[in-house]
Amino acid sequence: MTRFPLTWPSPRCSLVALMTISVAACASSTPEPSSAKGSTSERDTAVVHEPCDKDSASAEKVDVNGDRIPDIIHVKKDGREVCRVVDLNLDGSIDAFIYYDGNGVERRRESDFDRDGRADEIAHYERGAVVLKERETNFDNKLDTWDYYEGPRLVRRERDSDGDGIIDQWWQFNNPNDAKCAVVASDQNADGKADPGSVVDLCAESYGAPKAPMTPPGGAAPPEGGAGAGQPATAGAPGAAPTATPAAGAPASATPAPTSAPAAGAAPAGSAPGQPAAKKGP
Repeated sequence: MTRFPLTWPSPRCSLVALMTISVAACASSTPEPSSAKGSTSERDTAVVHEPCDKDSASAEKVDVNGDRIPDIIHVKKDGREVCRVVDLNLDGSIDAFIYYDGNGVERRRESDFDRDGRADEIAHYERGAVVLKERETNFDNKLDTWDYYEGPRLVRRERDSDGDGIIDQWWQFNNPNDAKCAVVASDQNADGKADPGSVVDLCAESYGAPKAPMTPPGGAAPPEGGAGAGQPATAGAPGAAPTATPAAGAPASATPAPTSAPAAGAAPAGSAPGQPAAKKGP
């Protein structure tokens, strides 16, 4: 498993090595999403709700604000809580379903940020720590973004920006000191592989990286003169930098165009403690 340094390398360090790391080499021990199809670039984009019987006889309902509407429902089986239904902002609508393993540790969370009654984000946990977030960011009720975590840090992202069920953007969050920094590769011809010359380092200029060609994940090295570290480009063209980007680990309020890329780093407003609040736009 590739690990990045705790401090960002100086301009004298070889940046090309960082930017030629493939998606496979950078992948953490995080399992692939359960929605993955046979190909690593294909995804089942259906947003599937896991049952949580909030109306069962064993469910314990808690009314926090005295309006006679339950704000927290503890659903139990054999005396153990298996899932919880939560209205975080006390508006009468469900904001989250939380699921627990046999030891009572959180294993899954479905969150509805725009209050439309459907999950916008499904977070998967291992031993209580988030390892994967499957997200729906453009109001079409289909998953389009998969964020992978190591510890508390977002390390990579896969995104289907045009809704065809095929991953066409790969993000490597290569600077542990700045969540906004990422190396991004894209696929414009829908072959499931990053296009030569498409790799862009979003923070290259901040540390004086050389304008060297980069090898995209799963693709060939870009031709001489392709976009390299710190070389600006126009979105949609080879080597183009994304024009809109999602937050690094939380949905933002702005909705990206279908072909736009998610941003790294913007925190959503109005969320409950520890939870993103505004839906849409990674």
